[in-house]
Amino acid sequence: MIRRSTTTGKEAIMAENEKPHIGFIGVGVMGQPMASNLLKAGYSCTVYDVNPKPVAALVAEGASSAESAQAVAAASDILITMVVNDAQFSALLFEPGQAILALKEGAIVMGMSTMSVSMVQSAAARLQEHGILYLDAPVSGGEVGAINATLSIMVGGPTEIVERCQPVLQTMGSNVYHVGQKVGDGQAVKMINQLMVCVHNAIAAEALVFGERAGLDRTMLYEIITKSAGNSWIFTDRGQRMVSEQFTPPKSALKILVKDLGFVMDTANDMGHPLLLGSVAHQLYKMAHARGWDNLDDSILIRLMEEITSKQ
Repeated sequence: MIRRSTTTGKEAIMAENEKPHIGFIGVGVMGQPMASNLLKAGYSCTVYDVNPKPVAALVAEGASSAESAQAVAAASDILITMVVNDAQFSALLFEPGQAILALKEGAIVMGMSTMSVSMVQSAAARLQEHGILYLDAPVSGGEVGAINATLSIMVGGPTEIVERCQPVLQTMGSNVYHVGQKVGDGQAVKMINQLMVCVHNAIAAEALVFGERAGLDRTMLYEIITKSAGNSWIFTDRGQRMVSEQFTPPKSALKILVKDLGFVMDTANDMGHPLLLGSVAHQLYKMAHARGWDNLDDSILIRLMEEITSKQ
């Protein structure tokens, strides 16, 4: 059963009075507003990113900056990572970043980006050998959710660690779900969410192009569908960018969904579980990737649908 986590009574008071120092690595489109909300809530934060611009913006809000992942780790009671993929996560914690060597015993690493279940479980085991705890806490809600602190956070890990981190989690998200006691449970739930995101995005693009080929106005279709039974959160969000053709700068880069759907398909294949719509969507995303669109918004899928259905 899914537990929506809360902290009450004496534990909540202690958590509030003894705010941990937060390290935050990966302050991009999502990470920057998440870190900003922590600063606004009175948490001291040390931040690091390869891009100096968001770091400078957070320093102006009161954060401290660090020159390396190790320097962030050394200052952290809770180290939050919001990086792109498994490879970046492994590189900053282990080789070559070696943040693991700077983390104090009893510190908590909180991975909040979408990663593979196998990666987070392996990382948690390595961290445990050094007396460091891991909390699996991927998020959903996009840039808007990160800015407004309304993210959904899918948390996998022992109740004791979840409760210790609860005030921090609730500062960044309004829907914090403790989905299981094992590291990887959070990523498993996020994987299901991403399967639906990818399929919804693909059908949004297909539907708008189909309507236009039938002689209908794309803007009119968007306005009607967003107020009708065919609507979804993804259609409302991505459909708007499809209509306006706002593919850059990306709100959600195509390469993120290529990566996420890859995790989904790998897991399904390992299980021998058929994913019919997921498989078709995966091919579409790989076609978009092959066109060099990785760094465009994932709503660029509408351009792929236009090319596929074009009568040349």
